[in-house]
Amino acid sequence: MPIDAMDLDLPMRSAWILLGMAGLVFLAIMVAWAIAIERIWSGRPVIPTRSGDPVPWGGPQVFACFFLWQVATLAAASVLRARRGADAEPNLIDAMGAVALINLAVLIVLPALLSRWNKARAIDFGLARNRVGRDVMLGVLTAIFCLPLVYSVQFMAILVWPPTAHPLQEMLFEERSPWVMVLAFFSAVIFAPAAEELLFRGILQGWLEKRFGVTRTAIAQAEITDPTMIELQPGLDPRVANLTALVVPAAIFALVHFGQWPAPLPLFVLAIGLGLLYRRTKSIVAPIAAHATFNGLSTVAMIVVVSMLPKVDPDVVPMPGEPGVSAPEGEAVEPEAESIQTGESAESAARPTRQSHPNVESV
Repeated sequence: MPIDAMDLDLPMRSAWILLGMAGLVFLAIMVAWAIAIERIWSGRPVIPTRSGDPVPWGGPQVFACFFLWQVATLAAASVLRARRGADAEPNLIDAMGAVALINLAVLIVLPALLSRWNKARAIDFGLARNRVGRDVMLGVLTAIFCLPLVYSVQFMAILVWPPTAHPLQEMLFEERSPWVMVLAFFSAVIFAPAAEELLFRGILQGWLEKRFGVTRTAIAQAEITDPTMIELQPGLDPRVANLTALVVPAAIFALVHFGQWPAPLPLFVLAIGLGLLYRRTKSIVAPIAAHATFNGLSTVAMIVVVSMLPKVDPDVVPMPGEPGVSAPEGEAVEPEAESIQTGESAESAARPTRQSHPNVESV
């Protein structure tokens, strides 16, 4: 039976645009997998390993960075609560703007503090002018390579748990102005990936790899000679050290996005890929590019769909391709500090959750 626009609940033009986008993404995935298979077939590593020195900061500085991040989150929540009054409903645009400002502050303040405390340099974050372009390309290809893995986990997860609405989707439904779309793009595609990769990969994983003896120089040397050359903490197995330094940041990263359950499950898979990318390149540039690519594909698709839907009550408009389930009524309201951190409003947690776009990344 032929399918028309009424069957899709979308203008046919929207369906063709989304189909074209899906085709381009599928083609890009095929290219990324072909490159990876060719490198494996020829005996080369999929991601080349670079050498480098351990990061100069230690545990107290890592704790201080995460503490300051949480203080900024709580302060932003307090300011927003004071601005709107005790009885007023939370404003998603204000919350998303606060998230963007917090992430921008993280990118400016934390490197400056680490520079002052530990004499950290740009190269300690892997920032080298002569390899930024290569790292960006490697990050984009890694994100595209990981897409089938991440979304397969997401698909299986939403078969078990009802997905919660993404805060970015809610904001775009409530206000579809060009300014809001620009805010969504900058917050989700630029500021959030850069700040989160700085925190979780650059600062936390970098310190864990030093703490557990998975030093940057030792990794590269051991691949050429003997794995036993890696100097570990006494009694620590090399595989345990490698796994711990990789899994702990990925797990914390996933838990930060717990408000969009079951998003933490596929996000954990994504974070493992980002961690491996950071370990191999010794740079936060490649993970930032991969994270931004992942967020960008989801955000652009969301903007296209929302902008082409008729403007009606967002509580009754499903996104195309959704599994047709929503969260149960009476869901508990999350603390406002968490809503600021993840971009989710308290209002959305208190009411029946809208059906979710298949985007697993939080802003």
